[in-house]
Amino acid sequence: MKKILILSIIVLLGFWACQSPLEGFELGFKDPIEKAKIEIHFYNPSGSLPTDLKISFAGPDSNLVVTNLNTKKFKVSPEGLLIVAVSPEVIPSSDKPVKFTIVADASGFTKSTRMVVFTNQSNQGVWIPMFNENNPPAGVSSKEVIIPNAQGGVLSSNQTISTGTQKPENASLVLVAGTQLTDIDNKPVAGNLNVSIQHFDNRGATIGFLPTGGVATNPVDANGKSLANPFDLPNFAGFVSVVMSNDQGQIVKQLSKPLELSLELNPTTYNPRTKTNIKAGDMLPIFSFDIDKNQWKAEGESKIIQEGSKLIAKLNISHLTDWIAGWDREICRQGPTFVFKSNFNDVDMWYYCQVIDSKTNKVLIEYYPWVNNGWSFSISYKPIDAENIKLKVYDYSGYWGGDNINPIAVTKEVPFCTQQNVSVDITSIPTPPYVEVAFEIICSNGKKIDLDALPATFKIQFSEVGKSAWQELLEIKRPNMNGRTYRVREKRSYDFRASTDGGVTWPYKQLNKYLESTKISYRIEDKGFCK
Repeated sequence: MKKILILSIIVLLGFWACQSPLEGFELGFKDPIEKAKIEIHFYNPSGSLPTDLKISFAGPDSNLVVTNLNTKKFKVSPEGLLIVAVSPEVIPSSDKPVKFTIVADASGFTKSTRMVVFTNQSNQGVWIPMFNENNPPAGVSSKEVIIPNAQGGVLSSNQTISTGTQKPENASLVLVAGTQLTDIDNKPVAGNLNVSIQHFDNRGATIGFLPTGGVATNPVDANGKSLANPFDLPNFAGFVSVVMSNDQGQIVKQLSKPLELSLELNPTTYNPRTKTNIKAGDMLPIFSFDIDKNQWKAEGESKIIQEGSKLIAKLNISHLTDWIAGWDREICRQGPTFVFKSNFNDVDMWYYCQVIDSKTNKVLIEYYPWVNNGWSFSISYKPIDAENIKLKVYDYSGYWGGDNINPIAVTKEVPFCTQQNVSVDITSIPTPPYVEVAFEIICSNGKKIDLDALPATFKIQFSEVGKSAWQELLEIKRPNMNGRTYRVREKRSYDFRASTDGGVTWPYKQLNKYLESTKISYRIEDKGFCK
């Protein structure tokens, strides 16, 4: 049922506008699906998203995929967001999982294929990069090729695939004729095969592409046995991602015959074992990361060889995933937990904190935690760069700024990697002012509000005027009709936008609105909201 929503803002906000200011506009409210959904963020690391980006779903349960508004009208937002869900008629379980494949494609870009599995109604999220083959990010090469007609999932001939020669170091792989290709369920992957391969050298900022940020929280050895300690990869030599899939959305996981992967190496790569740059004969640790299991594995080592002017690591691999070359460093699984004592309980802002070496005062880690009374955060999965540490807290938020030079509180000295609670008294930070947002439903002739007729969720974001740097302001869910936020201030101007479909679209905007008061009130007159 369509609702006619007339917003007359009592104090300051005028009205929401679709494209241009209107005195009223129609909203077709439909409750977004809130369970078993996945937020898919598509992005181009070297520029804008392609305008011809096509999204499809394949695999055994692709017919169960719907938008979060329970339609089949899949559309990526201008900001690269698509929210889909499992049909509410189905409840995924470990016995009856829902499996499907996301396929993203655009001209000039390497196709991206990602498997999704729901075994319960928990929500998921994924970021999917789209690599422009002619203009990839610095240090990245990306290639897509088609292997025709793998009958029965068996390769009929040898296949050599290379990422090209457009940068100093690249990668190539050789697939052997007679190789049986199988998916995660050990079923043959037959038909035309799409092969996407990306190579990331260690020049520039490519470390940012490492899966899970290069932090292995649950690593296993080559036999699948859990390793004693987590690790990260501060010194990596490069890595390769290989994805093979067919038109039905099956993704190759296992190879009956290993392929040979050649990974060219940057000769200026530092070897922390030898304390010098790499050379032929050095042993290079090799790791894999299984994106479907979120699992790091220590696969062994490869001896660096020299072919002509190139230093190369050659790997024989029988399962397709991300393959990473580098030297691991043991990190702290969990250190101290800092517990805040403050004067406020519902402040929706993060405050600036520093973890420092108590001996040298060097800043080791920077955080922006919530600091409401009783809230806490722990130091976890961080390199042990000091024996003892302190925490400094500043009266400085990412929203309003403040003093990030003089700390408001400094904790006692504690060991870096010892689990203990540390109290942090920040009662000297004053409670900041807030802004209230309220919805007023006007019902006449003795009728009362029908809360079920209102949107399930009303999300509002804000930005500095003209910058389109949108941040969450608040989210109001029925039956509540009001909210409070500390993220904006009166006597300042902001851009605002609102969404009723869970954040996929933001058609309702207010630009350059001056907050005259600390209360934003929306007056809604609609018989459809009354009963």
